[in-house]
Amino acid sequence: MQLENKVAVVTGASSGMGHAIVELFAREGAKVVAVARRKERLEELVASLADAPGEVAAYPGDVSSREVNEGMIDFAQKTFGGFDVLVNNAGIMDDMSPVGDATDEKYEQVMAVNVYGPLAAMRAAVNAFKASGTKGSIVNVASVGGMRSCAGAVYCASKAALISLTKNTAYMYMADGIRTNCIAPGGI
Repeated sequence: MQLENKVAVVTGASSGMGHAIVELFAREGAKVVAVARRKERLEELVASLADAPGEVAAYPGDVSSREVNEGMIDFAQKTFGGFDVLVNNAGIMDDMSPVGDATDEKYEQVMAVNVYGPLAAMRAAVNAFKASGTKGSIVNVASVGGMRSCAGAVYCASKAALISLTKNTAYMYMADGIRTNCIAPGGI
């Protein structure tokens, strides 16, 4: 059990990679705060992992909200007595539009979830790590679309921004022992 006694917050936990990350962390002994908009899916996830060596608590919310990002970190600390790992997995696609067809509404929606959400979560995490002296870890889930244009203009821009935020955060907080990394999968 590699994650025994570790406390993790995982966004986008109700489906796909987020669901799988929560499941793996709980099976490896972590205490996990599973964050997503769909409360009923989170409750199903918590119930499905009741026999896991770790523990899972649901935290429903939309990561495009500052209050949700701050609240999920606070909830982890209050519920499990600490906080060690943040996984920024929540993300949404655009409509595959090239820049000439991209709408302001789609831009605002995608950037709120894919860029602002992780930024607000990292800010809350870094401040929590520093306040407690924890040498924590942040893992951001970007996309191959952030490195080469293989989706819509807005989505690719959002994932490129997340890669850049990851690099900056890794550099700025390495002296504090806060590790920040990014993965960039292809289509899932």
